[in-house]
Amino acid sequence: MATNEYQLEIKDPNAIKIVFWGPTMAGKTTALAIFHAIRKHEDPERTYQFLKIEDPETGRTLGFDQATFGLSLGQGKEFKYYLFTVPGQDRFKAMRKVVASGLDGLIIILDSERSRWDENKKSLVELFDLLGDDIRSGRIKFQILLNKMDLPEDQRIQPSDVARLLEEAGVAEEMREGFANVTPTSCKNAIEDLKQALKDGNYDSSNRPESLQRIMQPIQQVIREILIYKLSELQK
Repeated sequence: MATNEYQLEIKDPNAIKIVFWGPTMAGKTTALAIFHAIRKHEDPERTYQFLKIEDPETGRTLGFDQATFGLSLGQGKEFKYYLFTVPGQDRFKAMRKVVASGLDGLIIILDSERSRWDENKKSLVELFDLLGDDIRSGRIKFQILLNKMDLPEDQRIQPSDVARLLEEAGVAEEMREGFANVTPTSCKNAIEDLKQALKDGNYDSSNRPESLQRIMQPIQQVIREILIYKLSELQK
């Protein structure tokens, strides 16, 4: 299937594009799948397609993932937002550039596993080489998720270590506001809690388990910030 069939370029003025960025195997696809599953349960009428391009043998993303959602603005008005993941492997650098084209927001997923420090740093350097000017200007809104916090403490970094990571990547100044909003999370725990809540039949969108809220809240925050920014630009 041709890539343009996946709407990599979002031309609808009433739509926004958010990309999950991070090193390979950091949890980008899993985080998007969790968000999609939650929205499908809470608002099925506005939860649309979830497309995955992956290696059938390894399950690793070969091109990208894409999920589409709607959000009611009241008075019968609705806009769509498109969530994408980039492939993290080194050989897909060109694809990451294509997927990131025209984005409005970023969910930066870092891997808390200590052995992945250099991969995290390399991913951040590449991100700022590609989109640094738009991040510095504030046009691109972002949140940072520190995934795999279910790992034993001696095998993972802490949220407080992210400041040093950003410093080593040379992006600490540009991301100083985002650092204040680093969300420690565990996609593994979120999957388990979602399955259990649905099995028990007591899932309530107004009282999500904390592990699920840690996935949902940063994405919803980026959406809000993008909408506020777009409205302010229209009023100029």
